Amino acid sequence: MDRTQFFFCYNKELFTFLHDVKCIDYITIAKNQNTDKTFSMFYKNDDLQKALDEYKQLH
Repeated sequence: MDRTQFFFCYNKELFTFLHDVKCIDYITIAKNQNTDKTFSMFYKNDDLQKALDEYKQLH
């Protein structure tokens, strides 16, 4: 596995949409060691892409 298989979400509003509204499970929540910013990590797949496209249209 490599980084390209994962989506790193740094936006709390987007995370809430993906997890709470679209019921997409995340792998983990962690902090970036370089920036100290919190992110959630998702597997990239068709369901995630559809949700991201929908979120983009709404905003």
